[in-house]
Amino acid sequence: AGMVKRALCVGCNYPSRPLGLSGAVNDAFLLADCLKQACDFEPDDVRILHDVQPGRRQVRAAKVEEADRLPTRSNILKQLSWLVRGARPGDVLLFSFSGLGLLVDDVDGYVGEGYDEAIMPSDAENTVQGGASSVILTSDLHDIVMGVPEGCQITILMDCDHATSVVDVVGTVDGRVLRGLRRSSTDFCGLTTHTSKMDLAAHNRDIWQTDQARAAKATPRYQPLVEIDKQKAARLPSRPSMSRSLAVAFCYSAASHGQTALELTMGGAGQQHGVLTWCFVRALTELQCDCTHSELLKAIREQMKQVREDCLPRMDQDVLLTFATPRSDPGAARVL
Repeated sequence: AGMVKRALCVGCNYPSRPLGLSGAVNDAFLLADCLKQACDFEPDDVRILHDVQPGRRQVRAAKVEEADRLPTRSNILKQLSWLVRGARPGDVLLFSFSGLGLLVDDVDGYVGEGYDEAIMPSDAENTVQGGASSVILTSDLHDIVMGVPEGCQITILMDCDHATSVVDVVGTVDGRVLRGLRRSSTDFCGLTTHTSKMDLAAHNRDIWQTDQARAAKATPRYQPLVEIDKQKAARLPSRPSMSRSLAVAFCYSAASHGQTALELTMGGAGQQHGVLTWCFVRALTELQCDCTHSELLKAIREQMKQVREDCLPRMDQDVLLTFATPRSDPGAARVL
């Protein structure tokens, strides 16, 4: 049947929340258009989940009515399964999420064990105490995306904060373990090992609260820490770890631990977009979708540098590329 290219693009503006986003849905549509126009994805193989109509802010009138199009927890997981399960060796997959990321504290865990990264679907409840069971932990995303069949490649774009551990915490370009990982010195040889939990991250509000940032409508893409009861939260059945080590997976995250992912007013049309998605699409279009992941990373960094110079010199986010070891080679693998 030949190689199939499939994508799932998710955008959450959260129209029912008092402080939602304005550019996440625009991101999903911008990326989907780029995949269809520049990268030969068939329209039927690109699915979009979104909670407002593109080009609109969080106005309630622009809310999406079709229940199966909404970026709810269950729809995101269901469509991710569609993306991964139907894949065959040689297929090329892409998953993108634009919205809010957050750290969660497991109330059943022990004190000082660290925090889990998570993303916020459109139906995540707004209460802080135990009500955030509808967040999706990055460890759950990891278990799904790492189930891609051998010989199939998946590219992931996380345009939010606190989403650095979707693929592999040791698969980094500089070979160092991810920033912000909680260390544990429990190794019997006295070596410091790392856990899969994160330290608490501080966000520098000065980045998006200056006059210049306000003029560019800079909005951070994180939600403050919430507590969840993992025992009660809907956990996904985990896959055996053997299936994961064979995955070829690359993840572009909008910001490293301690940085802040932003959306800004971008381009001549004055639309809000996530900085990462905007730069990813521009870089990919410029390279005509014919490049390695290393080349794409370099091009995204160039685009980000331009955004920083043109719009917001204080912007501190920098794209982070992680990849699944040992099969994924960013210098050799072609993008999409």
